[in-house]
Parts: sequence; structure tokens; C-alpha cells
Amino acid sequence: MPSPTLSRRVLGLVCVGLLALSTAGCFRPMYAETTGDGTALPEKLGEVEVVFSPGRLGNEVRNDLIFNLTGGAGNPGGAPYQLVLQVTDSTQAAVVDTYTGLPEVELVSVDVNWQLIDTTKPVKAGQKPTPVTQGTAFGKASIDSGYQRFARSRAIRDAQNRASTVAAEMIRGQLASYFITTPKS
Repeated sequence: MPSPTLSRRVLGLVCVGLLALSTAGCFRPMYAETTGDGTALPEKLGEVEVVFSPGRLGNEVRNDLIFNLTGGAGNPGGAPYQLVLQVTDSTQAAVVDTYTGLPEVELVSVDVNWQLIDTTKPVKAGQKPTPVTQGTAFGKASIDSGYQRFARSRAIRDAQNRASTVAAEMIRGQLASYFITTPKS
């Protein structure tokens, strides 16, 4: 006769196995190859036109997004989707020298609010199109501040570029998630 602890373990393993089998068809892999309507994910991402965003950082995020969404094929004109971006940035001192009061380490942040608009849906005259989805993304990068003004200025610019790349990758992931989980309409 088996011991009671062994039979409990076997029963527990059987329950876990049945639970795993019952939920196996409920999950979709994160890096799925097809979207909710059966289209290949890279093809669907290539149907997003990234609208011009003002400012140097807006252009930096836009260029990174165009490359990430199309694989370098360029911004598709007249695409069924348009991506509208609002980009802001900030720089904060993270570590300050106690003797001089100047920052030693600074944190550069790029924040992006975005909206995806379906251009195939009709819009009434005088109204703005309603976004099908929207979200926020951010990128952060740190720099070692120096006492040289132009070197610090260039370091901040490079950190903004790195943070913009991170924000663009985050937006691509959010768009991929939207297209994968949106059912066929």
C-alpha cells in the first residue's frame, strides 16, 4: 500500500497536468507570426504610416519607428493606419557634486504619447478621427556630466537619441501586441 504523502503528490501532479492541458489552447505566443485577422505580423506593421512629429526628438522617434515597423523599407504613404506621436523630453540631475553644486550624473527621459488611427474608417466633416488604440512609451538614458559645456550638450543629445530608440522599440511592441490580440473585424 503506497504511503499517503506519495498518493497526495501523485494526485497533485495529475491535477496540475489536467489544468495545464485544459488551458493549453488559451494562450497565444508573445512573438506570434500572425495577427488576429490571419495577416503576417511584419506585413501588418508595415501598413502603419508614422505621421511627422515636430522637433528633433519627434523626428528621431519617428525615424526609429519607421525602420522598426518596415524593416528599412521606408514610410508607407496612404497606408490603412496612421501613427500620431507627441514627444516630450526632460533632463534631471541624479547625482550632484556637494562642493560645486553641479550635476555629476544626469538622467535623460523621452516620453511619447501615441495614437493609432484607422484611415479606412469614414470621418464626419469637422471631426477628428477616433484612434483605434493609444498608449504611452518612454526611454531613459543616463550620462556622466562634465564641466565642459559643449561636451555635456553633446552627451545629452546622444542620451536623447538612445532614449528615443528605446521608446520606439516599446511602441513597436505595443503595436504588435495590439495587432496580435485584435480579432478579425
